[in-house]
Amino acid sequence: MQGIEQATARQSGANKPREKLMLTDRLLRSLGPAELGKRRVIWDAAHVSFGVRVTDKGVRTFFVMRRLKGEAYPIRVALGRFPELSLAKARRLATVVLGDLASGKHPKEREREEQERKAERERVEAACKANTFASLASLYIQRHAAKKRTAVAIAQVIERHLMPCWGSQIVTEIKRADVIALIERVADRSGPEAARQVLTYAGAVFNFGLARDFGGLDRNPCHLVKKRALIGEPKPRQRVLSEAELRLIWQATDGPIERTYPVGPFVRLLLLTAARRSEVAKATWDEIDLGKALWVIPAHRMKVDQDHAVPLAPMAVELLKSLPRFSSDFVFTVTGRNPINGFGGFKVGIDRRIARISPASIGDWRFHDLRRTARTYMATLGVSPFIGELVIGHRQKGVHAIYDVHRYQAEKRDALERWAAKLRGIVEPQPDNVLPFAVQKPNDEARLMS
Repeated sequence: MQGIEQATARQSGANKPREKLMLTDRLLRSLGPAELGKRRVIWDAAHVSFGVRVTDKGVRTFFVMRRLKGEAYPIRVALGRFPELSLAKARRLATVVLGDLASGKHPKEREREEQERKAERERVEAACKANTFASLASLYIQRHAAKKRTAVAIAQVIERHLMPCWGSQIVTEIKRADVIALIERVADRSGPEAARQVLTYAGAVFNFGLARDFGGLDRNPCHLVKKRALIGEPKPRQRVLSEAELRLIWQATDGPIERTYPVGPFVRLLLLTAARRSEVAKATWDEIDLGKALWVIPAHRMKVDQDHAVPLAPMAVELLKSLPRFSSDFVFTVTGRNPINGFGGFKVGIDRRIARISPASIGDWRFHDLRRTARTYMATLGVSPFIGELVIGHRQKGVHAIYDVHRYQAEKRDALERWAAKLRGIVEPQPDNVLPFAVQKPNDEARLMS
C-alpha cells in the first residue's frame, strides 16, 4: 500500500456525480492521462468503495475509500499502481483493507504487523541458516582442520560427501539413522576406506559443535555408530612391487630430464627416499643440502610433527642435481609457483608408458606402494625393523621415544644406501661376470659421531 489520505466531504467528491465503470484490464490499459492539473477517479461497479485514480501524467493507482469506525471522514488508502499490481490482486487486497476499516483497524496497523512478521521470518531464517551443518562444517574447517597437515584432504572429504547430503539441514535435526544411511551409501559408491573417513570427519565436526554449544547441539549423532560393525574390518594394503615391476616403472620414467620432468624424477625420488608422496611433492630446495647429502623435512610437513632427516644416497643426489631450478623454491613444480599435484593424472601417464613397454604391464599399484616396497626391500637387506621405521619417518615408541634422543643418522644412511644399491642392481643389471661390492655397515665410532 502506497499511502493513506484523510478526505473531507468535498474532497471525496460528494457534491459531484461519481464516474462508475466496470473495471477490466482492457479498460485500465486504455485509460489516458487526466486533464492537466486534475485527477480522474473511476469507481469499480463490481466492488463497492474500490476504484482507480488517474493523474495528468497517466499514472493509474488502485485505491479504496471508507470511513474508519469512529472517525468523521473517510480514508483513502492507495493499494498500488497498475500494471505492477494486477486488477485481480487489487480487488483481493481491497477486500482485506475494507474489512480492516470496518472493524476499526487502521491500515498502518496492518502494515506494522506485516513488517514485524517479515522481520521475524527473516530472523528465524537467519538463525536456521546459521545453525545448518554447512555453517558448522565451514567453521570446523576454518578453525580446526586448517591447523592440520591434512587440512586440504579433510576439507575435500567434507565438501564431497557431507555437504551435499546435510549442508542445508539444521544440525540438531540430523539423526543417527541419517549417519548410518550416508555411510552405507558412501561405502557402496566409493568403497569402505572412503566410508571410514567420512564417519571419522562427520564425528569430528559434531564434536567440534558440541564443544562450542553450536546451535543448541547436545548430542553427536555419530556416537555409537561403529566402523567395524557398519563397514567391516579395515584391510591394510600389502602390495609390494616385484623386481620386474620396478624395472618397468624405472623404464617408464626414463628419458631426458626436459621430457620426463617433473613426473619421472618425482617417482624415482619416491623410490630412493621411501618418503610419502606429499613430502616429496612439496619438497623445497632450502630443505636440501646436496653438499651433505641430506634432506630435512620440517615438522609441519610430517605426520609425527617433528623434523625428519632423510640421508640421500649418491643416486638420489645425482638425480636432484639434474633437476631444473625455477623462481620458486619447490623442487617439483609445473607452474613455477606451486608444488605439483594431480597425482592421478601422473600415474595414468606412467601406466600408458608401461603398457607400451610391456604387454603384461603391471597390476594394481599406487604411489604409496613404492614406499612400502622400499621399506620391505630394506628388511631383506638386513636393515633392522627399528632403523627401517626411522627411515620412513615413523615415531619411536615406548621408552625409546622418551629416553633415546639419538638420531641414528649413520644407520639410516646405511639403510638407504643399501636400498639404492639394490635398486640400481634391479634397474641397471650388471653383466654376469661383474660382482658388486658389499656395502659396509657403519661401525660403532660412526654411530657415536652421527
